[in-house]
Amino acid sequence: MNKILHIIIFIGTLLIPLPLTADEPPAPTADGGRFTVVLDAGHGGKDPGTIGSVRSHREKDIAFNITMETGRMLQRHHPEIRVVYTRSTDTFVELGRRAEIANKAKADLFVSIHVNSLPKGSKQAYGVQSYTLSLKTAETNLEVEKRENSVIALEGEAAKKYNYNMSAESNIMFELMQDHDMKESVAFAQLAQNEMVRTARRRDMGVRQANLAVLRLTYMPSVLLEVGFMSTPAEEQYLVSSAGQRQLASSIYNAIVRYVAQRQGNKVNTATLASPTADDTPSAAADDTPEADDTPAATPSRRQQTPAQPSTTAPRTVYRIQVLSGAVKLKPGDRQFKGLKCDMHQTGGRYIYTYGKANTLSEAKKLRKSILSKFPDAFIATFKE
Repeated sequence: MNKILHIIIFIGTLLIPLPLTADEPPAPTADGGRFTVVLDAGHGGKDPGTIGSVRSHREKDIAFNITMETGRMLQRHHPEIRVVYTRSTDTFVELGRRAEIANKAKADLFVSIHVNSLPKGSKQAYGVQSYTLSLKTAETNLEVEKRENSVIALEGEAAKKYNYNMSAESNIMFELMQDHDMKESVAFAQLAQNEMVRTARRRDMGVRQANLAVLRLTYMPSVLLEVGFMSTPAEEQYLVSSAGQRQLASSIYNAIVRYVAQRQGNKVNTATLASPTADDTPSAAADDTPEADDTPAATPSRRQQTPAQPSTTAPRTVYRIQVLSGAVKLKPGDRQFKGLKCDMHQTGGRYIYTYGKANTLSEAKKLRKSILSKFPDAFIATFKE
């Protein structure tokens, strides 16, 4: 088939609305230009998600409680932000339907809330992760992709809509169409990650990417949050506690408030932000707590950093290639840099490492391509200077 025709057909398939089920009303449309956020409580109904040490500890309940509390905080303190839920009861909602609700609501942001888990016999893991979309998944993120996409098996014939076997031409067009949303997704993911670490005192496992169906079908900045590990006893107790759920909801709420202010060019009303958790929070992971095989310092993290700028000068956008980030400060020439000369940027107790600098996006793409053999997960990050 002609390549151009193939791409046109692919675009057409993206624009075809997914069918509504008979018992579900259409999602409301956007009103008055208000910022609309769609909150998606993962799993639900016949899909419990991951299960804890006792059967009553279910991902679907934890995600639901955090989601609803986040929405209540937004509606209470920021009524100018429109909140839409993909589910407001314990019901099973297809991944495609979740995305459709967001698309029909003309949402400005889609936030999907989940709980992480490792297979039995694996090392205990502590911490939070924020995922944005990628058509190519790093090996370290593959388990999350498999688990979160596994719900498709419960959807029967409806699962055909996901069609993961796209051609190379379609992948290219998809990436071009998602470019703007991807940058915004990374920006929000960084805010969410920072807030979960600072406000809820959770261990930082970084911003990552995976090919997640619920993100792939949305047409706006979209992020999936893994708020802790049910497979780790201490984190399980934190996740099922009312205090833990409130703290995580406060973190997500703060991130949304900050993101909306950034998008609208306004200053954040700090008086409406939730305060950080006290240092003695039960079950909060300490900095020296062991975690899964990949540590934040060694695992490339999809983070985009915009350092604070003086108000007296107009900031200039430059592009750098981010290769690593983590809580550990690396020395120049560390073997983790694989022979590259990298720059360090510090923010909020974290260290971000970048390679090179470019003034245009096209130059940045060439720079990234030149190091992919050493850092397959490297990505372009924007900085202000």
